[in-house]
Formats: sequence, structure tokens, C-alpha cells
Amino acid sequence: MSQNPSAAAGQVSADGQFRWDGQQWVPIPPGTREPTPWTRPMQLAAAGLFAFEAVYSVVTAIAFINHDAMLKAIRAQGTQIPSGTSVDTVVNIAIGTTIAVIVFFAICELVVAAGSYLGWRWIFWAALILFGLGGLGALTNLPTLFKPETSPIPLPAVLVSELASILSLGMFVWMLIGVIKFGPWAMKKPGA
Repeated sequence: MSQNPSAAAGQVSADGQFRWDGQQWVPIPPGTREPTPWTRPMQLAAAGLFAFEAVYSVVTAIAFINHDAMLKAIRAQGTQIPSGTSVDTVVNIAIGTTIAVIVFFAICELVVAAGSYLGWRWIFWAALILFGLGGLGALTNLPTLFKPETSPIPLPAVLVSELASILSLGMFVWMLIGVIKFGPWAMKKPGA
């Protein structure tokens, strides 16, 4: 490319492959992205919501998932206990499974929260998937809202969970629009 003293430092060439450094055109590395006004707010909102959901789910599990609450929920759901199996065995399996799922997703959410805060581009896809799954909770929580006795979690905690699910759905939509319009984390290609 020819020297262009009238070009301002930082200007991107028309083909988007070079940037003027004030003296010469320097190649832009492949895959380079530049933030848009959406980028940092999206990353911070994702990090904050994931951190909240992780902490909230663990605290709620510690506070409310116990033998009596789970037994009450199982009875309210009308769950049939297989013959030869005691109710305590079913309750213990339900508690163990619930806690394992909560811990697994809490760890995933904390990792994605850290990656979102740090702006890791690859973590965008994990965040998008987790927000999509979390957004499904806005629908799957509805039966519990109308029949709260079927959950070991009290209604106010279920309402907070429903609000978090609605926020997850909103983040999913925002991130989907951002990736379609610009790219991951709403970051655009240089010169675009």
C-alpha cells in the first residue's frame, strides 16, 4: 500500500486489513474485533447475572433443600414410590440429585461470570447457551408458581428465581441480537 500522510493514525484501510499507525499501514491480525457501545455493558450484565444466579441457587439450596421439605414436595406432587423402596431412599436420592445439579450449574455460572467480566470471546457462546437454558426457566417455573406446595423452595424464593429466568431470557435475546448485528460480545470487525 502507498504511504498516505493525510490518513489519521488508527484509520482502517477500505479492505479492513490494515491500520495506519501514523507512518505506515500495519496489517491487522485475523480475527481482530473492536468493542461497540454494547460490548462492556453486555459483558458486565452477563457477569453480574451469572454471579447472582450462582450464589442465589447455592444459598437457596442450603437454606431450603432438606429431608422434610423434599418429602412434603414429593407427596404434593403425588410421586409414586416404587415397591421395595422406602420413602427415605427416594427423598435422599432427590436431595442428592438436586444438590449435584445446583452445584454443577453454579460452578458453570461462576466460570462464565469470570470469563464474561474478563471479556473472553470464546466464553460468549457458553454464556449464550446458559442464558438460553436459564430463559427456559421462565416457562418451566410457571407450574410451581401456581402450585407452590410441589416445590421444596418457598414461593418468595421461586418468584426471585422466576425473575432471574426472565432476566436470563432478556440477556439471551440481547446477546443474540448483538452477535447477529456485530459479532460475539457485540464486537465488530475493524472498519465495519
